[in-house]
Amino acid sequence: MLDIVNFITRPARYTGIEPNRIIKDPDEVSVRFALCFPDLYEVGMSYYGFFLLYGIANSVQSVWCERCFAPWSDMDTYLRQNGRPLTTLESRTPLSAMDMIGFSLSYELNITNILNMLDLAGIPLRAEDRKKGPIVVGGGPSMLNPAPFQKFFDIIVIGEADKKLPEILHVLKTLKGEPHEKVIGGLAQLEGVYSPLFPKTPVRRQFVEDLDDSYHPTRPPIPVVGSIHDRFNVEISRGCGNGCRFCLAGFGYRPYRERSFEKLKEIIDLGMQGTGYEEISLLSLSSGDYTSLFDTIAYIKERYRGVSVSLPSLKIGSIREREISLMGDIARTGFTFALESATEGMRCRINKNIDVDVLLGQLPLLKQYGWRKLKLYLMVGFPWETEEDFLAIKEILSPFEKERININLSVSPFIPKPHTPFQWLPMENEVILSEKISMIRKILKGRRVKVKYRDPRTSLVEAIVARGDSRLWPLFEYLFHKGVKLEAWREYFQPALYDEWFNQQGISIEDYLGKKPIESALPWDIVDTGIDKSFLAHEFILAEAGKKTGDCYTGCASCGIGCTESGQTRDSSFSAVRSAFVENPVQDFKLSQFEIQNSKLKIDTSSIQTPAHAEVPADRPNCERIPGIKYTFRYGKYGDARYIGHLDMMNILLRAFRSLGITIRTHGKFHPMPKISLSDALPIGIESTCELIEIETDTGILIHEKMIGEINKILPKGTKILEFIKGSIQNMGKDYSYLLIADKSIDMELWKLGYNSKWHFYTWKGKGIKELRAKGDFQRIIKVEDRRIHGLRADN
Repeated sequence: MLDIVNFITRPARYTGIEPNRIIKDPDEVSVRFALCFPDLYEVGMSYYGFFLLYGIANSVQSVWCERCFAPWSDMDTYLRQNGRPLTTLESRTPLSAMDMIGFSLSYELNITNILNMLDLAGIPLRAEDRKKGPIVVGGGPSMLNPAPFQKFFDIIVIGEADKKLPEILHVLKTLKGEPHEKVIGGLAQLEGVYSPLFPKTPVRRQFVEDLDDSYHPTRPPIPVVGSIHDRFNVEISRGCGNGCRFCLAGFGYRPYRERSFEKLKEIIDLGMQGTGYEEISLLSLSSGDYTSLFDTIAYIKERYRGVSVSLPSLKIGSIREREISLMGDIARTGFTFALESATEGMRCRINKNIDVDVLLGQLPLLKQYGWRKLKLYLMVGFPWETEEDFLAIKEILSPFEKERININLSVSPFIPKPHTPFQWLPMENEVILSEKISMIRKILKGRRVKVKYRDPRTSLVEAIVARGDSRLWPLFEYLFHKGVKLEAWREYFQPALYDEWFNQQGISIEDYLGKKPIESALPWDIVDTGIDKSFLAHEFILAEAGKKTGDCYTGCASCGIGCTESGQTRDSSFSAVRSAFVENPVQDFKLSQFEIQNSKLKIDTSSIQTPAHAEVPADRPNCERIPGIKYTFRYGKYGDARYIGHLDMMNILLRAFRSLGITIRTHGKFHPMPKISLSDALPIGIESTCELIEIETDTGILIHEKMIGEINKILPKGTKILEFIKGSIQNMGKDYSYLLIADKSIDMELWKLGYNSKWHFYTWKGKGIKELRAKGDFQRIIKVEDRRIHGLRADN
């Protein structure tokens, strides 16, 4: 790790020093599990499901779950050129040495990243070629059609993995040391687990029946590199009852389940205590439908001043005046509304039960409370579209223009996904999709609308993979051997290679993009989602007729999932593992069929989680309420912490303060910013003992010396607050010196003797190396490592 700072971007991605990471003694666990995310660190560290599984696995005393993410291309090259394997973050153990590797495939095109990660780990790509080594497990939303991917996985979990993971880990522990095939056979006996080696179909999709009794992470590892969605995620509900006929998530996560308001308060309090995030996201497929949305937002506003609340895409009409006015009084994020189509006729076909007039009537209120920009989602490519559907967009957006509200319009091609009523429909061709998007852009040109659209070619490839069958797996091997990876990133997407493979194989792309007979067998029929195929067919017929179906909140449409009046699912009894999913990783739990033996657990102090029943005090210990005061802290960065960037370090410190109840004054109304001052940015890769940050407390908390130790416990490994004063940053002083890099340790001896050497510091900047020339006199040098002198910024 220490020798790569000059060769890769954002080296902190690979350090594994995050607060709240979980460390165990490898000699005191029975199962080593690598939870892998097939995309970059910044993406995976935003993913709620990733930390849901991370927490569940580590709640088992005999299991140590570690993280691994897909490396960026520069790190990939470095590993290959130097013969280094891909490792976990927590212990830097090669993936090949783990007992199990789990991949969550939430985006179809990330399958080549999975193959690349296996190859970097020295693990054969095909399951049939693996006679030993870790069990490779697949899961995630894209696995509701496992047919195109099954060659690469020993087992595939169908549905919500948080229900099955403890059972999988128990079987793995029980059969550890047995032949590879026997272990897979044991895992294949579990309900909801599909094994290509021991196929039994259909495989029933698994789902958690009661969210209140299920696990929710409250102390996830806090990223040391800013993630895509850098916030504390609170899952308020799961599933959706709206029945939009194009939506795989809506049908694939049925039934609709809510967490109670009382449980949410507990999760929010523990989460803010454990992370100190400045934003809370209320996760749901349709957060406006959550029964206690207003109460939840009000609770956050009252208890966590300065913390913003974000809501995912909203169904039009689901958020009311009282939520808008309440969110207008706190730190706000933007609103996103799922319009999907501009005409009522098309909305009837796709079963989008919304009243656009409700949103138009709310525009003055939104403007009153400070929203000057909104985001709308629109879909194109439905087979019933006419020119009227596009001209109507201009009419709908006119009231926004009158209220001087800007619109970010996101246009996405419709993809007929498996397990939905539209699974039999064809995919529109690339030329027509491009023409429709161009028409929208032309209609809206010159207005207060910024149109963003998804590339039609990318959507076509996504459709091929999502609707794929068992003939497709050689395609992914072909792409991998051609060097394809990171296809979610535009600069690495290579659609021509897909065409090349199809031409070589003599397979028609229309086999995957064309219309399918409603009576035909489908590749994904091996999965039983719980929704009757006859129900989906009936919904398809209603779409053709332009008729709507009511939502699940107002009446049952008899889809087959088996919900009852009490909200329970067709499963008559709850799994016993639910009750074990509490926020207490130092306590092991029992399962209905077996008992996991307790074992000693070694864990970072920062990762010990507060029991779920604990109360969060209104006032923190060692704090005294007085008017706002300025404080300046001096902190150091050592070891791998020197790879953390300046702004990332600022956010880490602010979250540490916030988690201890130290709130900071802000300025600005719509997007409040903390009142802080910092010393000059420290170049990445340089250690320091004199970094400074000045804060002004908002609540008037008097900070005591004892609090410094508590703050240091929740900072990344290698960072430490050394001292603090009451006063501004100028009072602590800001003199410092750089010791710059020398190529040979002998240079230091010459410098000590007074020889006039030329000293320079080099740092990676964008596409090349930038030289920073030294200014002023040097102080003594500090650190020699690997015969290279590393700079240390230190007190004069």
